[in-house]
Amino acid sequence: MSFDYDLPHGWSWKTIEEVQESSKGATITGPFGSSIGKKFFVEKGVPVIRGNNLSLDMIPFIDNGFVYVSEEKAEELKRYKSIADDLLFTAAGTIGQVGIIPKKSKYEEYIISNKQLRARLNTTIVDPTYAYYWFSSKPMVEYIKRQNTGSTIPLINLGVLRSLPLPVPSLDVQFKVRNILGSFDKKIWLNRQTNQTLEEMAQAIFKSWFVDFDPVKAKMNGEQPEGMDAATASIFPEKLVESELGLIPDGWKVLPSEKVANVAIGKTPPRKEPQWFSEDNKDVTWISIRDMGKSGMYALDSSEYLTQESVDKFNVKVIPDNTLILSFKLTVGRVAITHGEMTTNEAIAHYKLSDDAPVSTNYLYSYMKQFNFESLGSTSSIAKAVNSKIIKALPVIVPSKDILGSFDTLVKPLFDKIKSNQIETQNLEVLRDTLLPKLLSGEIELGTSEELVEAI
Repeated sequence: MSFDYDLPHGWSWKTIEEVQESSKGATITGPFGSSIGKKFFVEKGVPVIRGNNLSLDMIPFIDNGFVYVSEEKAEELKRYKSIADDLLFTAAGTIGQVGIIPKKSKYEEYIISNKQLRARLNTTIVDPTYAYYWFSSKPMVEYIKRQNTGSTIPLINLGVLRSLPLPVPSLDVQFKVRNILGSFDKKIWLNRQTNQTLEEMAQAIFKSWFVDFDPVKAKMNGEQPEGMDAATASIFPEKLVESELGLIPDGWKVLPSEKVANVAIGKTPPRKEPQWFSEDNKDVTWISIRDMGKSGMYALDSSEYLTQESVDKFNVKVIPDNTLILSFKLTVGRVAITHGEMTTNEAIAHYKLSDDAPVSTNYLYSYMKQFNFESLGSTSSIAKAVNSKIIKALPVIVPSKDILGSFDTLVKPLFDKIKSNQIETQNLEVLRDTLLPKLLSGEIELGTSEELVEAI
């Protein structure tokens, strides 16, 4: 155990082996690959936990996206079963991923895959949720990564798992720490749920106006558009006309993306020269597709940064605040809006709008979220088919300025609230992720952390 923490009075360092349940098989590695291969998967049955159910981002458990084995097969693999409060660790691939089976889960039991490790703890010594928070904290994730025993694929084994260190105070203190961190999680979860609802509201308006053309169709039938005031209804056309994308409202245009925005592509400095890259968030934010997958509507931060010298030397495009970014390689169609200036790698396009652009960022985001990217592919693999030329030619439906203005007025409060919630969530995540290490170091006292919870 190598941590620079002098533990508070009454706390002690213990390993997983010292606090595991006393029964045989409390800590195990998943079954040999051939025991649980694809040929045993069924449509419904007992779910198999894989890497996609765990996370590096302090998400306790992703309770979906399973493959299944039959009840009979699960009984054959019963020593690999996992139940509520079991801790889970990725053994191969993205090591450092940690999860815990929730008490209220979709299933009573699971089977772990051959790339997972399971730890079942003695609950008279350690609260499993407290332990989960420790093992998923940034210092421990980095510690686990350093235990890599693989040569080509990152690996940790059962020996590594059993030797992982855990600071153990009394159960009463563990419960307090768990509840404090859980309060942060509840607020984070609420913000994410609220943002999902707000985005659905914005997308519903966009779909009605600019995909289904409901106001135009209502007027064509001599009806008042539902839920719309007369002044707004009056600016919509009364007929649909043919275009390259099919029927669109009269007077609207279909323009290639490069006629709507200045479309640029990101860049990656030479990977063999590590001096151009940084882990310091004071350097230049450099967004990847993986970052976009975690970001939500707004891209706030990245997992890796570029030095200012590398941005200048390799002419990496700096993207302005409030600019749409779109992934078009490997994973096609992830969309986000920048918050502050940033850069991206070469798999991401930027749609920079001029002051007199025919669309807004909020409109363009909504449009791209509903765009059928499969329509761009000319091969069986959309990820290989789409290139920068196709992205620049991507067709955009452009409404009249009056209708665009009405849409922006309607959805701006929704987008603003989503951004505000995302920023608050990011701040809460930083507090939560660093709270336990700060408790250990004495930088924050338990009473002070309880006051933090009352303030959120």
